[in-house]
Amino acid sequence: MKKNLVFIIKANQEFIRHTAVDVKINMPVLNTLFEDISDIYLPVLNMVENFEEGSNIKFSMVLPPVLCSLLSDKQIHELYLAWLDKKIALANAELERNNENSVIQSIINANLDKYNACKEDFTNKYNCNLISAFAALVKQNKIELLATCATDLFVPHYSDTPEIISAQIECGLHSYREFFGEIPEGFWIPELGYFPGVEKLIKAYGFSYTVLDARALLLSKKMPSSGIFYPVRTDNSLVLFAEDPEFTPKLFGEDGYCCHEDYRNENRDIGFELSLDNLASFIDPDSVRYSTGFKYFNKREDKNSYYDISAAQKQAELDAEDFTDYVSEKLSKAAEYLPECDFVNLICTADTNTIRSKWSEFLYWLKKVFELAAKKDICLECGKNLIARQYSLEKTEPYYSAKGDGYGEEFLTGQSNWMIRYVKKASERIIDLADRFPSDTGLKNRLLNLGAIELLMAQSTGLIKMLNDCDNADFAERRFKESINAFTIVFDSLGSNTVSTEWLTTLEERDSIFTWMNYKVFAKKV
Repeated sequence: MKKNLVFIIKANQEFIRHTAVDVKINMPVLNTLFEDISDIYLPVLNMVENFEEGSNIKFSMVLPPVLCSLLSDKQIHELYLAWLDKKIALANAELERNNENSVIQSIINANLDKYNACKEDFTNKYNCNLISAFAALVKQNKIELLATCATDLFVPHYSDTPEIISAQIECGLHSYREFFGEIPEGFWIPELGYFPGVEKLIKAYGFSYTVLDARALLLSKKMPSSGIFYPVRTDNSLVLFAEDPEFTPKLFGEDGYCCHEDYRNENRDIGFELSLDNLASFIDPDSVRYSTGFKYFNKREDKNSYYDISAAQKQAELDAEDFTDYVSEKLSKAAEYLPECDFVNLICTADTNTIRSKWSEFLYWLKKVFELAAKKDICLECGKNLIARQYSLEKTEPYYSAKGDGYGEEFLTGQSNWMIRYVKKASERIIDLADRFPSDTGLKNRLLNLGAIELLMAQSTGLIKMLNDCDNADFAERRFKESINAFTIVFDSLGSNTVSTEWLTTLEERDSIFTWMNYKVFAKKV
């Protein structure tokens, strides 16, 4: 019996205005995007391209539409290259500042090599086009990309307005086809937020499977006989996989792999510890502080214990060994209890925010997992290759669920619950507007399309999480209010039949995303 391990990396990204006037104020948020490019997207591309021919190593990713839009923007390319130059300048300044500390200098040189390699790869190897690079790997069947909503909508909040969910799914699918030229088999529900009935909306757009939190299946009216180790289906034959509930705590929990004392301390960054004079080559004196990526210490109790890259990699190899043993043992036991199945599977998911903030050695660890898997009879697969029996799988009725606490409570906290009433009201209004203006053109059409775009961005749970985590909270609040205010102006302008063309043109240029938008996507479906 095949023992399948399915890895899914979910990228996270909010839209960042990047016109000349906005870059300075948004630089802390742009910095996180550029860190993801350098520390995750480029390394993933290199790792997958270096898989040996015939290795049969496969894994999956979710690249949301907002991220794809930014990665396709030439101005973002220019800003990223300028950011790399600043990184290199900071590295040289740090080498001079630490000229008497050979240990720190070795860490700085490693960073310098990395950023020079990123610049070489981004400009020459990938011609500043990471989307094409990912698309090429999809065609080679080395990775699978799952589609997702236009923005990270928490689906259960909109169970009473299915038009909103349909519009988000349809816009996400349109984006995927625009960037990658095909219709994917899998659909990623943001935050794994499920409520009974959403499978009808997902299946209506041609998707074959999705992934749910384990509780969705384990707490269903009739728990599947195979538990989380074999796909099941809904009444309309949408295939369901369940995420392994032990994976995230095992890697990123309080006692997870990422906490080992030899790993890099992600909370000790010179961007927050040095004077602004020492950071002048990277951080503008008028800006808030943000991560530089130069982190010299490990996680030992001794606060002055320097990071040792070779020691961290050795530990990552040990953790990869431990993880593959865990997977092999778990899947072997599942196979014993499920002899009637043709395979058993384990679904493991991680998001880029967690990877970046907690475990810089994650991709090195993942590479070692891939290398060890075959030796332990573990097959690395993609979800689309495990749904051949789509219409004969056991049926189930999943329970309400979400990633994290299980029910999405973190999206209605004291810090952010004020947002939901504004976005829900705007959602009701866009449905009404789509019905009231079924075939408008000219300025009204542009207004309605802009309103649709602003609403999609305001619906993203990423902004809520930023507020809750106090991570770029000022940006999140400002971005949300700007989108809601813009939508309100659109609504009022349509009601009064007046509009400032200058305001409209300016906002269309600044929020240059989903340029193909047709507001009628929010109309009620007959």
